[in-house]
Amino acid sequence: MVLLSPGIKMRVGPGRLYVPLTDALNADGYSVLRFDFYGLGDSFGELEERFLPDVYNNIEVGRYVDDALTALEWLREHHGFSAFVLGGLCGGAITAVLTAERDASVVGLLSIGMTVTLASNSATPAKYLTRKEIDMRRRGYYRRLWKPRAWWRFLTLQSEYDVIWRSMTQLVFGANPPPSRAPDLTPVKEAGAEEKGNANPLFPGAFFSLLERGGKALLLFSGNDRQEAEYDEKFAQRYAERLQHYSSQVDRHLVANANHVLSLREWQDEMIGVSLKWMAKFDN
Repeated sequence: MVLLSPGIKMRVGPGRLYVPLTDALNADGYSVLRFDFYGLGDSFGELEERFLPDVYNNIEVGRYVDDALTALEWLREHHGFSAFVLGGLCGGAITAVLTAERDASVVGLLSIGMTVTLASNSATPAKYLTRKEIDMRRRGYYRRLWKPRAWWRFLTLQSEYDVIWRSMTQLVFGANPPPSRAPDLTPVKEAGAEEKGNANPLFPGAFFSLLERGGKALLLFSGNDRQEAEYDEKFAQRYAERLQHYSSQVDRHLVANANHVLSLREWQDEMIGVSLKWMAKFDN
């Protein structure tokens, strides 16, 4: 098992999330590698981007894939491993998928809160919100109707007017965010050019590449997080027929009420228990 760092976090993960997971995997007899990507944690190098969304966006399109491939090669040459499960939280999971596409020795994906969108669109939050997110935002606006501070923000041009407008028009007129046309998987460059939303055009091809050669995937999501809704609306619904062919290879689990980084121990314990049960599939 190779656990890949999420975002700009170091090899222990946010709140040391990877540490209890590693301990549990070791106790079950699995070898685990965690390491810092270039420019993060204890590794040398610097990040050149000025803005954090640009860092995230570069990770989502493969910034650290070469680092991960180098780690797999090192494990092969120095420790004799021939098959790997790659995993991680959020950006670590998307790095794992993109790495698996380029290395056939990857047989499994342990995905925790994987993002299937591009962070570069975060400056316009209303444009690509899912239906679930719009409903959640609208309920939040209702709760703040009687709060003077909320009205002050609204009247002093500090509110997300585009989000408010879209949430209310959906309520009044029944308008839903129009689904973007799914990109052509080959070639990826053309797919990205045709994509009308913020879905990551590199993800479908990489994910199906793993499944087509018999790889397995565990998709873990958190209840209080947008990642599951984005996965469903921006990927699973568009590729439902194709995904059906690989239903036995893809497992999903929702950690109810958990936040993105699974900060409570009870959420971590649930994630670890599900992960260990899933890893047993590789024992044969």
